[in-house]
Amino acid sequence: MVVVNPSLRLFEGSDCLSNDLDGSTRLIEQGFKPGESLTGFRMSVKNGEVGSDDFARVNFDLDHEGSKGIGIGRPAEPSNVVATRDPADPTRVNLQWSDPATDETHFEIFNSSLQQAKGVPKDSTSFVWTGLPLGKQCFQVRAVNAVGASDFTPSNPRSECV
Repeated sequence: MVVVNPSLRLFEGSDCLSNDLDGSTRLIEQGFKPGESLTGFRMSVKNGEVGSDDFARVNFDLDHEGSKGIGIGRPAEPSNVVATRDPADPTRVNLQWSDPATDETHFEIFNSSLQQAKGVPKDSTSFVWTGLPLGKQCFQVRAVNAVGASDFTPSNPRSECV
């Protein structure tokens, strides 16, 4: 388990050594266990003095790599899945997607029309499914690592069809 205890403080002054603390916020300790999806924080602090509108915001992500090179949870799901039928060969469908994951071991392409899945190597952003029957074919993509699989994209198994 990884435990973080972040804090954010706002100091007002003309130099970096100012000790004029005008506001602070502190988050409760958060624990992250494998399989959980919460891997970052958003924090903000406003000046506590009357009439001052100073503020600070910070976002940070926790990216912990274990000895086996896996992250602390399931990988990020792919986005922007697009399926297009090959005009020269209608039994071929070209699939493309965006890969925001950094810790996937592979991808799964699921044809919900045929109820079949195929594996694709990590860092892939395209795949050509061949030998398909004519008629409507629908596809989903998800990233997989040692902890588990991301959600499918698109979430509706009948939304990216050709």
